[in-house]
Amino acid sequence: MKNKVVVPLLALFLLLVVSCQRDVFYEKMDTLKGEVWNMNTQLEYEFEITDSLAYYDFYINVGNTVDFETQNFYLFMDTEFPNGYKAQDTLGCILSDPYGHWTGKGVGRVKENRFLFKPNVRFPQKGVYKFTVVQAMRAEQVKGIAYFGITLLNHQENKK
Repeated sequence: MKNKVVVPLLALFLLLVVSCQRDVFYEKMDTLKGEVWNMNTQLEYEFEITDSLAYYDFYINVGNTVDFETQNFYLFMDTEFPNGYKAQDTLGCILSDPYGHWTGKGVGRVKENRFLFKPNVRFPQKGVYKFTVVQAMRAEQVKGIAYFGITLLNHQENKK
């Protein structure tokens, strides 16, 4: 009887995992040693665009712990385009409300946040895009950041 329940549940779980993964174009997460982001630590992300007409939803992922001491977390993101052009963005991530309630999800010490950085974005050039991210908190070490990453999902128009 136990196998009659476990096998269909396992099959359903695998189906959900496989169907959710097909929309992910690129994803990379970096764990920060000791849950501390040093000002000299650069995180690097690189992917190749082969279809310059495709659209993506660009997400920033931050896992903060309950040891994070401020409401906002600031980052600098450098982008290098395939033709060598460089651009820089300053990102602000709100990790808690003014009352100290975490915005991320999670029951334990780590709160998972996914921020929509750029919806429906198109990369205009074919080739390799490189992103370098550093913390911009004006502190040598920022405690309470467990991981950081970026996710690109293939953009899907809302079907009504």
